[in-house]
Amino acid sequence: MTAPPGEPLLVVSDLAKTFTAKRGWPVPTTVTVRAVDRVSFTVARGDALGIVGESGCGKSTVARACLRLSEPDSGSVRFDGVDVLTASGARLRALRRRLQIVFQDPASALDPRQRIAEALGEPIRVHGIARGKDVLTTVERLLDEVGLPASAARRYPHEFSGGQRQRIGIARALALGPDLIFADEPVSALDVSVQAQILVLLDQLRARRQLAFVFISHDLGVVRHFCQHVAVMYLGRIVEQGPVPTIFDEPLHPYTQLLKASSPVPDPDNAVAMRLQEGEPPSPVAPPPGCHFHPRCPFAMDRCKAVAPPLRETAPGRIVACHLYG
Repeated sequence: MTAPPGEPLLVVSDLAKTFTAKRGWPVPTTVTVRAVDRVSFTVARGDALGIVGESGCGKSTVARACLRLSEPDSGSVRFDGVDVLTASGARLRALRRRLQIVFQDPASALDPRQRIAEALGEPIRVHGIARGKDVLTTVERLLDEVGLPASAARRYPHEFSGGQRQRIGIARALALGPDLIFADEPVSALDVSVQAQILVLLDQLRARRQLAFVFISHDLGVVRHFCQHVAVMYLGRIVEQGPVPTIFDEPLHPYTQLLKASSPVPDPDNAVAMRLQEGEPPSPVAPPPGCHFHPRCPFAMDRCKAVAPPLRETAPGRIVACHLYG
């Protein structure tokens, strides 16, 4: 039984992930990076949640941890009522069919030694979707669904453009009939005109298949076009979350305001400038105490430097982590 439209399909609670690395010379020391720091969100069936933020803020790590491509340290990930992080054996295998990902770089996401028929056909055979000649028929149907000819099945990845390779990546994600797809910067490596085509394709697939998406991007324009809800991340934490129109039209957190001010505006007269404190962005290895954004925030108070603000609901479905709204 699957969650009906509007009901939570994916529920992520207090997800955390740290990495360790060696730094320094000639005697290296071990440092710890908290890439994801108690992140929580929900995604309804057929809905699209955008996760936005600067490079290195932990967006992709959230996706990989939810899919267990990278095992999280703590937290909970429940998909359609099933605990993803404790699932194993047949239950985990069943979850793999319903949770898929489209990677950022379509070139490195495909094996250059595999023909497209093999790249798409392998998961179909492994999960028993089709057998024998029916596998190729299923592959050709998937290619047609993403706007590629059946003849593409006989070719290798290097024979395609970047946009075509990303369509193949989308077809592979669709092969097992998923309910939710993590799209990790799926259009950032493509030309602007091709980006629009891929976004239209994803939108059509979402409507046709009632797919849910977690759409990861640093491009606010793309998120505004594709998503219904958005979560803003900064140094591993969600600092603001809510409906797309509300967040984009009236951002509350100073970091969200900065992202909006940094986004290109067609009319320069309507561009909004935001003054930041002097200095470099903090290192994720040693994030500042309290609110991680306070060294760059023009509204920072003494309290911001000592106490991390909790996420507070300022309106139904709208939450923000900022002492300005305590």
